[in-house]
Amino acid sequence: MPSLVQSYDVLLDLINDMQDSVSVQLLRDYGRNGGAVVLLSPMESVTLILESGSPYRYAIKSRNRVANVTARSWRDIQCSISSLFHEGARSNSNPGTASDPSQQPQAQEPPVNGVSVDRLWRDHRMCVWSES
Repeated sequence: MPSLVQSYDVLLDLINDMQDSVSVQLLRDYGRNGGAVVLLSPMESVTLILESGSPYRYAIKSRNRVANVTARSWRDIQCSISSLFHEGARSNSNPGTASDPSQQPQAQEPPVNGVSVDRLWRDHRMCVWSES
């Protein structure tokens, strides 16, 4: 007898524990004018409501660094933004590469707590901060 699968809401808490502001945007809308963007100041957080088991892809940007992440979980998640930009999060990231994300290698890291970093890259098109 097949079992019934029922979807339910899962909460994803993104906590900006960095010294700079970060933006969070749905990955399908990244770089376009129409997408919704959330700007988090230092020590702010945002709670996103996800459907359990469904993958959600986001672009999280701090200065000119961008982390493309996938969130998929069956339970509530708390995620610190700094853990997504940690040097060990993507061993194949190269800070000197072009701003085109399609030129980056795409090895998948194992998910931590339901959030995995798909790609780290630099976006110089929209950099509004000085990297001093």
